[in-house]
Amino acid sequence: MIEETTKRFYELGYLITPTTAETEVEGEVATLKSTLEKNGGAIHSEGIPEFIDLAYTMERNIGSKKHKYSQGYFGWIKFETEPAAIAAITKVLDGNLAVIRYILVKTNVENTIVFKKPKVDAKREPVLSDEEMQALITASEAEAAEEVQEEHEKLPALDIDITPESTASTEA
Repeated sequence: MIEETTKRFYELGYLITPTTAETEVEGEVATLKSTLEKNGGAIHSEGIPEFIDLAYTMERNIGSKKHKYSQGYFGWIKFETEPAAIAAITKVLDGNLAVIRYILVKTNVENTIVFKKPKVDAKREPVLSDEEMQALITASEAEAAEEVQEEHEKLPALDIDITPESTASTEA
């Protein structure tokens, strides 16, 4: 009889304090990964922490003081482990002073979070060469000139005498 594995995929999203030096962020991530591995986790993928502005100020009680943060290093790790190990992992994460907040969710191996909107190129028209663009401009200018000429020709003819003799009689 084949034993079924009870391991599941999880994703850990974390926010490291902005007071952590940029050179020490990699060490904090290594600490998080070693915590996961010590509890039977196998890491599948990860997102490198990126320094971001937070949407709102977050508070964290450290000792008897409240610390407020409006920025931080955000990253994520996707791993596989036993469901029983999650309690031990959350206990270690709660005690880590470098982590402002974290979220631990059950996921699957195919599910990957995309943080930036993908560019949509479907409706983009083909690029024209300079000669083709100039030909279009010239053609549109010619069409516009023809339209003005046609509109001008539709105007009624006015019988106005503008000879110098006719203007002198109206001034007198």
